[in-house]
Amino acid sequence: MDASGRLTIPGLLRIQVERNPEKDFVVFENDRGEISRHTYRAIATQVARLANNLSDAGLRAGENVAIVLTNGPEFLVAWFAANQIGAVAVPVNVHYTPDELGYLVENAEIAAVVTEPRFLPVFEAIAPRADTIRHRVLARSDVAPGGYALYSAIMSEGDPIDRRTAVDPRDASQIIYTSGTTSRPKGAVLDHNNSVLQGISVAMLFGMRASDRICVVLPLFHVNAQFVGVIPTLTVGGTVVLLEAFSATRYWNQVRTHRCTGISIVPMILRTLLAQPPTDADSAHDVRFSFYALPTAPEEWESFERRFKVTLVEGYGLTETYGICTSNPLVYGVTKRHCIGLPLPGHEVRVVDEEMNDVAQGHVGQIVVGGKPLFSNYYKNAAASADCMRGGWFLTGDNGYLDADGYLNFFDRGKDVIKRAGENIAATEVERVLNDHPEILESAVIGVFDPLRDEAVKAYVVRQKGATIDAAQVIEWCAKYLSRFKVPSFVEFRDDLPKTSIGKIQKFVLKNEHARQAAEETAGSQG
Repeated sequence: MDASGRLTIPGLLRIQVERNPEKDFVVFENDRGEISRHTYRAIATQVARLANNLSDAGLRAGENVAIVLTNGPEFLVAWFAANQIGAVAVPVNVHYTPDELGYLVENAEIAAVVTEPRFLPVFEAIAPRADTIRHRVLARSDVAPGGYALYSAIMSEGDPIDRRTAVDPRDASQIIYTSGTTSRPKGAVLDHNNSVLQGISVAMLFGMRASDRICVVLPLFHVNAQFVGVIPTLTVGGTVVLLEAFSATRYWNQVRTHRCTGISIVPMILRTLLAQPPTDADSAHDVRFSFYALPTAPEEWESFERRFKVTLVEGYGLTETYGICTSNPLVYGVTKRHCIGLPLPGHEVRVVDEEMNDVAQGHVGQIVVGGKPLFSNYYKNAAASADCMRGGWFLTGDNGYLDADGYLNFFDRGKDVIKRAGENIAATEVERVLNDHPEILESAVIGVFDPLRDEAVKAYVVRQKGATIDAAQVIEWCAKYLSRFKVPSFVEFRDDLPKTSIGKIQKFVLKNEHARQAAEETAGSQG
């Protein structure tokens, strides 16, 4: 037994409804500036209505429900409703193309979907691949095409009958598809027990309490929004201030107006906020902390903390670790800048060599994570599940080192992953799409420096003999099969690619060449 006891996510919600039913659980502001408030009781009622609808439609425990929604209370209701009947929520990246969504629907054997009108064309495009879907719910609309139940009609029904399904804490709560080193995303299975445990750990990290109002602007289909924002706030009975999307011109005023006490941002948000004209109100707010990840120039960090009077709490985590697994302490210990801190309660972290031996202090090795919470497995992928574990330790593929105080410092990503504005991109996934083009012989994709989004995608392409494909056509091809954030920003054609003696592409050579070219261009512009 651990600190979560036998609690599940529906159980967490019931506790808070019993404690303070009329307190705001979700305050939502959409892109038009319209604000709605939803108490704990109101959310629980909406969850029960949708849960009953799913059950009446034949959904059963263990079946998978895709949630294809932008930020809004409907997302949380769909997630909790699926869990209330023992089903599994599958949050979907809303930028997915039909090819990407079709793969997920097939791989996850999706039985039901909750979506909104803007995504109907994508579902129409994958209809031949979606024969497992038996029930469809359309939110944020008063009119639905054939085959869809209206969310608004479900919510207008009378008081729901409480039909609870027994949910074991070890049962899956979600399957979150994450880009790693493979050509297709893998579905990380997250259970109730570990979800609740992470809520407790993060609440302890930030010293959260019922009076906290945590702003969530990052997308709910990612673990950051879920396990830095929603679940810890639910754990302590606080209020989630949910924004439909980030706007640099509106964000800080929204944080101030809604009296937010905690936020979570990525470098793109930090940089665009710094780019706004300073005002006397920049430091007039109630924010106690901001969780933050990814390297940032010292001058940017200092400028942000000085101007906005906000403490940036740097940490590290992955989908497989339910978000944060290490962080600088906020309410105990020492906060170190440009350091990813100490393990959260329940987690263990080591830095090891290839034989899983601990490396010496200050020496770089692979970061491995043990303890709890950890994901259960990759859905329907036993080989990948086994490959990433060794002796009970999860192999992150990232490299770091420990300092004299035992704090973890990030060094680099060992995986072939590009980080763009908070999104992970598997280079192999982009290469798969490129290499499927009939005029492309082979390709190599790397991440290159981007002053706003951390990294941009650059593709090195070798044409088939006699082919005439150009950069614009390469980008157009990728846009058909990849989410917008995965599409290359730069395309460079080569006669061949640098390789080892056994034919492996040497990406480090391409990265060094690009870095040298960029430095020369910068020097030339300054001269």
